[in-house]
Amino acid sequence: MRVLVTGAGGLLGGRLAALLAGRGLTVIAARRRAPAPLGLAELAVDLVEPGVLERTLLDARPEALVHAAVMGRAGDCEARPAEAEAVNARLPGLLARRCRAHGIRLIALSTDLVFAGDRAEAGEGDPPGPLSVYGRTKLAGENAVLSADPSAAVARVALIVGRGHGRRATASESVAWALAAGRTLRLYADEYRTPVDPQSVASAIALLLAKGGAGRFHLGGPERLSRYELGLRTARLCGLTSDRLQEGRQADHSGPDRRPADVSLDSARAHRELGWEPLPLDEALRGGRLGPD
Repeated sequence: MRVLVTGAGGLLGGRLAALLAGRGLTVIAARRRAPAPLGLAELAVDLVEPGVLERTLLDARPEALVHAAVMGRAGDCEARPAEAEAVNARLPGLLARRCRAHGIRLIALSTDLVFAGDRAEAGEGDPPGPLSVYGRTKLAGENAVLSADPSAAVARVALIVGRGHGRRATASESVAWALAAGRTLRLYADEYRTPVDPQSVASAIALLLAKGGAGRFHLGGPERLSRYELGLRTARLCGLTSDRLQEGRQADHSGPDRRPADVSLDSARAHRELGWEPLPLDEALRGGRLGPD
């Protein structure tokens, strides 16, 4: 299968492009600025620019498209909401319309941060309530995709740990890199997630491509734990001292974005309908990098 991966220079998109290629798929990596993984056919494009999306689809001729391009830094979204709206909300809907017109299978990635954080292990049918510009624009993007192409799949991906791509670190790599450099890190003990690694996400995408499936799917890892617990686990598994890890609370947060308390995901639909099983958390954490690519 010929698959176009957008955002293939990014932390998750780049890693997914490499992993999907490793599964025997013909991957075309669409990226904006940062380079895609070595060895992949790539297109340097800005999909938000007028006319670029249609030209990209004609040039790449994909049978499927994995949309991982995102404006993902919460602070940037708060500072530049119009840009976040264009990238996270409007672009997915445009993609879905063009994919439907060309008969291209679309899998669009979203986030656990579409939820307000007031319940543990939220399912796909639970009402969203994003607290940040990032979460609100990602939810709008989900709705735009499924409105334009009801046969598309939206994969809500939990906090990413394990091995990423490029200069940015996954949640676990950021801990390992800070501790290895002797930096102090404060992590919240009352912020809960179900961390998942790119290899497990790639496995779910491959299953969605092979088996089909439409609508929203949650892709959370096998354990619910706090960011502070995740930091301690990462330090232990990477053989690093945790002395510089400080236990913080949500009340300590001074950034412009509001942080939900618990956006852990119930991924039963993916288990039941796709037969998906994420990697054990310890295995995922051990696979992280000790420095950027």
